[in-house]
Amino acid sequence: MLPRFLRSSTACLSTYSSRSSFNLTFNALPCSPITVQNRFYSNAHSPPSSHPPQIARIAMPDVMTLTFLGTAAGRPCGTRNVSSLALKVDKQLWVVDAGEGTQHQFMKSKLKMSAVSQIFITHMHADHVNGLVGLLCTISAGEGSVLPGQTDPRIQASQAPSARPTELYGPSGLREFVRLNLRLTQSILTRPYVVHELLFEGEEEDTGKLHPSEREGRNIRQENGVWKDFTNEAGVDISAGPILHTVNCIGYIFNELPRPLPLQPNLLIPHLKNPVNASALLAQGIKNPLSLLSQLTRTRQPITLADGTVLSPPPMGGEGRKVVVLGDTYDASGCIELAQGADLVVHEATNAYLPTLDESQAEGKKRDGALITRDSVRATAKEHGHSTPEVAGEFARAVGSKALVMNHLSVKYPNFGFDEREDDGEGTRNVRRMIKEIERLASEAWGGGEAKVARDFMEVEIPRRREVIAEQEEQ
Repeated sequence: MLPRFLRSSTACLSTYSSRSSFNLTFNALPCSPITVQNRFYSNAHSPPSSHPPQIARIAMPDVMTLTFLGTAAGRPCGTRNVSSLALKVDKQLWVVDAGEGTQHQFMKSKLKMSAVSQIFITHMHADHVNGLVGLLCTISAGEGSVLPGQTDPRIQASQAPSARPTELYGPSGLREFVRLNLRLTQSILTRPYVVHELLFEGEEEDTGKLHPSEREGRNIRQENGVWKDFTNEAGVDISAGPILHTVNCIGYIFNELPRPLPLQPNLLIPHLKNPVNASALLAQGIKNPLSLLSQLTRTRQPITLADGTVLSPPPMGGEGRKVVVLGDTYDASGCIELAQGADLVVHEATNAYLPTLDESQAEGKKRDGALITRDSVRATAKEHGHSTPEVAGEFARAVGSKALVMNHLSVKYPNFGFDEREDDGEGTRNVRRMIKEIERLASEAWGGGEAKVARDFMEVEIPRRREVIAEQEEQ
C-alpha cells in the first residue's frame, strides 16, 4: 500500500492602511521520510513495528517574498509609481525593472537598496529603466568625486578582484544604456557592475568599451527559443522567454531547486551510540560518532555501520517554488512551457472593458467611429502591446498557476485601497469597483482562484512548499 498524503492550499489577503500583504501557502508534493535499513521510525528508542506510527516531514521554512514598488503603466499617478518590483530570496534581493522613482519607493518600503544583488530588465522602455542608473549608483556607492589629476579610490575599489559586482540582465541595448548614462554623468561606482544581455535571434553582440566600474558580461543566446537556466543564485534557477510587445521584451521565471528535508537526529543518534558501532568508529579514528550526522547531510551518501545499519541522508523535498514575472505584453505564449506549474504569475493588465463603471466606455460610446466593445478594447490594448485582465487570466490558466497578480495598470485605475471604511466619496468607491471588476474578469478567465490587482507596496509572501507524510500505511 502506498502512503496517503495530506494536501491543502490556502491563500489570503490582509489589507493595511499603507501596505498590503498577500500570503500564499501551499502544502503539497509527497516525499519519503528518512530510512534506517528501509524502516520508518517515529521514535528512535522504539523498535519498528508492523504498524508504523504517523510521521510528518516539513521542508525548510525560509520564505520568498515579492514586493511591488511600482504598478502604473507608462507614467506615474498620485497613488502608483511606474514599473518595479523586488523579489527577496533568503538574504538575496533581486529587482525586476526600475522605473523613475524606484529609489523613493525603496525608501518608503522596508527593503534595503544596499541588499540588491541582481537586477532584471524586461525591456528598454523608459517607464521600466529610467530609474535604473540612479538606483545602481546608490547601491554601488557611486556618490562623490575627485579633483582633476587625483586618483579616484572608487575605481580601485571597483576593480579589486574581491569586489563582487551587481549583476544586471536584460535585452540588447541595456549595456550601452548604462554605460552612456554613467559616462555622461561622470559617475564612478565603488561596487562594480556587470551587464549580461539576453540576445534575440539575429542580434549582434555588443563590442563597446567597458566603463571603469564595469566587468565584462555574457552575451546569452536563446536555445530552442528561450533562455533556460541562464543563471543560478541562492538555489534558484533563472530562465527567461520572449514575450510579444512593441519592442523586444522578456518574461522571467524564477524556479527554486528542491532542497534536502531536515535531518532528524533523534532517529539516528541511538544507532551511532550503539556500543558495537561506537567501538568500530573509534577504531577508524572517529572519536565523536555524532560527527557523522553532518557528513550525512553534506555528502548525501549513505553510511553503513558495524552492525549492518544503513543510515540514509534526508530525502530531497519536492519541487521548489516557481515565480513568473512578465514584462509588458499582449501575448506571453513564449513563456508558457517554462512557466508550467507556477506558484505565482505576475502579468500586466493595462486596459479593461468596464462599461458600467468607466464613462468613456459606456453603452453607445464610440472610438474612431466604431462602438467600444470588449473585443475592441482588447484589440486596442494589443495595438499598443498590452493586455486586458482576460489575457492575464488566460495565461495563468495555460500554465496552471496557483496564483495570479496583475500589475502595470492604466492611470485610470489609481490605488485608493480596499478598506471600505476609507470612504472619500463616490469617485473613490467607483475606482474600488473598477479594481474588483478587473479582478473578477481575470479570475473568470483563469478559473483557478481569485486574481488580485497589485498596489504599490503590496507584499506577496510565498512560503516554501511543505512536504508532509501524514501516514505510512502497512507495506
